[in-house]
Amino acid sequence: MTPRQARTVPTALVLHPGSLREEWCPDCRAFTQITADLLLMSPDGVSTAGAVSFCEVCEDPDSPLPPPRIPRG
Repeated sequence: MTPRQARTVPTALVLHPGSLREEWCPDCRAFTQITADLLLMSPDGVSTAGAVSFCEVCEDPDSPLPPPRIPRG
């Protein structure tokens, strides 16, 4: 039996969600938006790549919000 050669893993970037937090949703005007920072992990360290958010009321596929009404004044 021959010994296995060690495989070299290429240095890759990994995108990982950070801690979740609740925020104010400007569309439905409620504290129902969930936001997480996107952390980019690289061989040089960790940096913030942006944020992703989701509103559990506005983006519910089972009961979507009605279209906004346009005030006629």
